[in-house]
Amino acid sequence: MAIIYRLSLASVLQPIDPPDIGLILKEHTRMTSQYPFSDDDVQKAFDQLSVTLFDVQRDFDPDDHQLPSPKILIVAGAQGSGKTFLLEKTLLPSGSYENYVRLYLPAFRELHPRYAQMQAQGVLHVYEHTEKFIWALGAKVFAYAFANKYNIIMESALDNIEFARFPPAATAAGYRFEVHMIACQKELSHWATLDRVVKSIETSELERVVSLTQIEEAQFNAKAILDAFENACTQVPGSEITLYQRDLPTNMERQVLCHSTCDSYAELTPQADFKGQPFAQVPQLGVKFGILRNAQANSPCAYLQYAQVVHAGLISEEVRQKMVQKCCATLAKAHPLMPAIPAEVFRALSMYVLKYVHP
Repeated sequence: MAIIYRLSLASVLQPIDPPDIGLILKEHTRMTSQYPFSDDDVQKAFDQLSVTLFDVQRDFDPDDHQLPSPKILIVAGAQGSGKTFLLEKTLLPSGSYENYVRLYLPAFRELHPRYAQMQAQGVLHVYEHTEKFIWALGAKVFAYAFANKYNIIMESALDNIEFARFPPAATAAGYRFEVHMIACQKELSHWATLDRVVKSIETSELERVVSLTQIEEAQFNAKAILDAFENACTQVPGSEITLYQRDLPTNMERQVLCHSTCDSYAELTPQADFKGQPFAQVPQLGVKFGILRNAQANSPCAYLQYAQVVHAGLISEEVRQKMVQKCCATLAKAHPLMPAIPAEVFRALSMYVLKYVHP
């Protein structure tokens, strides 16, 4: 079984302590004034989900030590880097996670007791005002899953430094890690979030507006978090870590830059390819990608390579033109949807056009 969860919860650091979970739920109840919910509301939602959420075969059996360790799949990258797309379009369809269960789906927000009252205000309003409820519900589900050593899938937007404290707790509990990191130049990630907002309003799907500042704050956290994920991969043989790039020259398609596996404790060995797929070559970055850990190279190195991609400038004329084209296309889709599109979305897209239209 797996749990897919966009973690932004300090609470997962003590996931098996019910009193802590209870305090968090009470705190969020106090913080939610316009659409309040109670502990009982969260428990009711948890009970409703649990009927099917945990109704799968569990890999781990505490009475049978011959079974494999519990597993945790992490897809990490800033907002707009393409985490959910990778998860839903590539990883899950592979069939490797058939006994995994998703924690988060937009439909779970409908379990908020005042969901119907929010709908008249639009999808952005609903997303914003169901976030604390989903946060509380997710904490409860995660606590149960972690305490019972179910397989877990997490999406990490790197938006909370507490992610860096979670991996040691998971490896201590015997979890084997599979980490997929997506590096995307920060302004491209921002455009992707803006485009996603426009699509969500057009199709009535729940979404939120993310600012460039929020993405930059996530990148500020990235070193500690990605270092912790990489370190976790060295602790349990069978763990693996993969770095991707998403950029304009490939029309925002992902490319695998490197892939390493843990065959022995405290070691990560770079592989010649990614499951038979050759690695992308990015000579303009001047980086030889590879995640190596052993007694001689015993320091995390994935973040340094990730950062080379994230902080690269959009310099070439071809790339700048593509950025202008992307932003103009999003503006064209947004115009007929006024006034539902927030002004900040128009402002950010227009600023990118002005910035990149001139060589």
